[in-house]
Amino acid sequence: MRLQQFVVMLLLIGSASWRGHPALVFNRWQSLPRACRGDASGTQGSGVGILPSIKGETPSPHGLATAGGRFVPEQARERQRAFQKAFSQSRVVEFELSYDFSVPGQTQKIDFVVVVPKTIPGRQNILTTSYSPTPSRIFDENGNRYAAFVFNNPGKKEKVTISVKAELFRYDLLTARMNRGQSRLTSGEQAETGAEEPGDYLRHEKYIEKDHRQIREVADGINGETDIDVVKGIYDYVLDNMEYSVLGKKDWGAVKALELKKGDCTEYSDLFVALCRAKNVPARVVSGYTVGFGPASTGHNWVEVHLQDYGWVPFDPTAGDVENVMVRGNAFSNLQPVYIYLSCVRSDPVLRNCNFGAYTYWGDRIKVTDSIEFKHLAPWTSLNR
Repeated sequence: MRLQQFVVMLLLIGSASWRGHPALVFNRWQSLPRACRGDASGTQGSGVGILPSIKGETPSPHGLATAGGRFVPEQARERQRAFQKAFSQSRVVEFELSYDFSVPGQTQKIDFVVVVPKTIPGRQNILTTSYSPTPSRIFDENGNRYAAFVFNNPGKKEKVTISVKAELFRYDLLTARMNRGQSRLTSGEQAETGAEEPGDYLRHEKYIEKDHRQIREVADGINGETDIDVVKGIYDYVLDNMEYSVLGKKDWGAVKALELKKGDCTEYSDLFVALCRAKNVPARVVSGYTVGFGPASTGHNWVEVHLQDYGWVPFDPTAGDVENVMVRGNAFSNLQPVYIYLSCVRSDPVLRNCNFGAYTYWGDRIKVTDSIEFKHLAPWTSLNR
């Protein structure tokens, strides 16, 4: 993220205070932190799921059972159940998003807008959402949902909390193949959620420079008979040529990631999406959170690719960047239900091209810290209950 005119982009690491411009400011817009910052280790394997092992099983010569009008060994039936369970997992989570405002000087007003999770068919079902204080408005735009807050003559300490209970569904390439794309959005659901057409995700844009010469040269060397083959080739290229590293506060984009050959989940995702678009495969960067790494978590970026037979399918190139070849290959098509979706807009105009949220203040400089705390993590359950 760049410092431009009256726009100050700040980074929050852990729960530390935001580091802002040292000068007094008036009516300045500031952003919430981008994904993955301060998260240099321990997340590269996030979201990787392994199918239940069925190797080494010996079908019993007796114990036959009827399945679909045919006699099959009992062991084969158990194997079928294992696969059905693996492809139909969900998880209920409860979490709280907190935003703490510290107002040390004379500040007349704070406007704050933040993107909040919404129900996305096949990905997540938002069961309840509560706010404190009550937002000045809740609105949908660009396929996202936002909550806006206004503090007039704020006190020395102000706080916004958003409590969410959600059911997260497993959805990945293997699930899409099992369901034959049944979890894709219908045209009615696309209209309801504000989703754009796949062709809208083929354009060249800031951070996703798909028409840049260097991106084109790499893309020309990646080929396949199907769109899945092409996406797998892009996945392998990103993992073979990128090294996980936190590069600082800025967003670098796909071209810089290609030149540096390192970055965090944002650079991995930008490069992955740029290469997909350069191959005429619609793709987009997703921003959100991941579950299952302790009571707190940080923001994360992953991608979704629109496949001809299955619609939008998520992939997490950062999760696959591990030494274990089997886990790496498995991660391409197999993701756990640990992803909380916030936005599929890479440069969000509502947030002045920022991620997660942003605020404007009038008067003396203020400090903001944000955090996410998981209150309840239910075990995975099968949807075939």
